Amino acid sequence: MQEVPRGTLGRCPSCGGILRPDYDDQTVAQLASIQPGRGLDRYRAVLPVSVPIPYLGEGDTPLIHARRLGSALKLPQLYFKNEGLNPSGAFKDRAGAMVVALALEAGKWGVLTASSGNASSAISAYCAAAGLKCVILMEPGNPPAKIRQTLATGARVLPVEGIFAHGPQALADLLFAVAETLNYYAGFVWGPVNPYILEGIKTISYEIAARLPGSPDVVIGPVGGGDMFAAQWRGYLELQRAGVIGKLPRMIAVQSVNAPPLLEAYQDKLDHVPTLPYARSRISGINVPFTGDHALAAIRESGGLVIGVRDEEVLAMQQRVATEEGIWVEPAGAAAAAALPELIACGEVRADQRIVCIISGAGFKDSHLAEETASAIGQMPPIPFDVAAIREAATVAD
Repeated sequence: MQEVPRGTLGRCPSCGGILRPDYDDQTVAQLASIQPGRGLDRYRAVLPVSVPIPYLGEGDTPLIHARRLGSALKLPQLYFKNEGLNPSGAFKDRAGAMVVALALEAGKWGVLTASSGNASSAISAYCAAAGLKCVILMEPGNPPAKIRQTLATGARVLPVEGIFAHGPQALADLLFAVAETLNYYAGFVWGPVNPYILEGIKTISYEIAARLPGSPDVVIGPVGGGDMFAAQWRGYLELQRAGVIGKLPRMIAVQSVNAPPLLEAYQDKLDHVPTLPYARSRISGINVPFTGDHALAAIRESGGLVIGVRDEEVLAMQQRVATEEGIWVEPAGAAAAAALPELIACGEVRADQRIVCIISGAGFKDSHLAEETASAIGQMPPIPFDVAAIREAATVAD
C-alpha cells in the first residue's frame, strides 16, 4: 500500500490504482456510537473533510419492507433502500454534499463536473446552498427532467458531444484542465477521478445496518460507473472493523445487457474492467461504457456476482414496484429488483436471507414513459357527470 498527499485527485501516480482515504481503528470505532439521523456531518470523523458538510435534508432514507413484491417472489425478508427520497431525488445527494464540502475546504470558486443527470442536479443544489458556482458538462439527449432540475438551482449546463465517449482517462484529463483554468473543484463522481466523493455515498451502508439492525445477507444494486456499489462495500468493511456488524453481505451488481462493462469483465474473469465501444441502454442512470475496477474488487472480495438484465425487464419491474409497493422509481432504481427472478431461479438468493435492493432515484428523474401515459389520458374524451358512467369506466379494466 502506498500513501499520497491528502487532496490528490486521479489515480495513484505510482501504480495507477484507485486511491481511497483510510482511517485508523480508533477513528473507525466511533461508528459504534453514532446515532441514526439525517445529514452526513455526523459521520465527519470517517469522512475526508474537516469543514462542516452542507445539509439539505439528505440521508436517513427509508428502508422499506417490500411486503407485496416480496410475497410474490417468496422473499419474506426483501427490503428497498429508497434513495429517491433524498432532496434532489437520488443517492447522488450524498455525493453532492461531499463535493461542496471538499470544494469549500480547498478554497475553490465553484465546482465542475460531467454528469448524465443525477449528479448534476445534486451538485447544483448543494453549490447553490453554499454560494458556489457550478458548471455541468452534459451529454446531449439526457432526460429533460434532470436538465430542468439542474438549471432550476442555477448551474450552467454545457452540452458537450461525446463527453463520455472518449474514455475515462480523456474525460478526467479534460475535467482537471478546465477546473484548473476556472479555479473550480473537479467534482466528477467517479472514484478513479475523485476518490473522496465516494465517502459520502458509503453512509448508505451505515443506515441500512442501523435500521435492520445488523448486516443484510445480500445487497443488490444497479451499477454504472460503480461508485454507489463500491462505496457501500467500503461502508460495510468499516462497520465490521468497528464491531457494528459481525458478518459482511454478499454484493450483487446489476447492469443492462446493453451497457455491460462490469458484467463482461466478471464473466471473462478479467483483472480490470475495459471501456466498451458502446452503451445502448434505455436505462439512463446506468447507460455508461465504463465501470471502475473498485466495483469489480467489491464483487470479488464479497463473494458476489454481476448479473445482466434486459431493458424491458427493468421497465416492467419499474411498473411493478410502483403498483405493488407504491414507490415510483427511476428506471435504474428498478434494476436491482428486476434481477431478482433470475437470481432466485439460479439459487443466488434464498427465502431465508435478508435482501436489500438499492433504489437509486425517484421516478420523476426519468419520467418519459409516465408522460406518454399521462398524455394519452389527457386526450381521452371526458366521462359524463353520471354515477353509472363513472362506475362503468372505473371497472372496465377489472
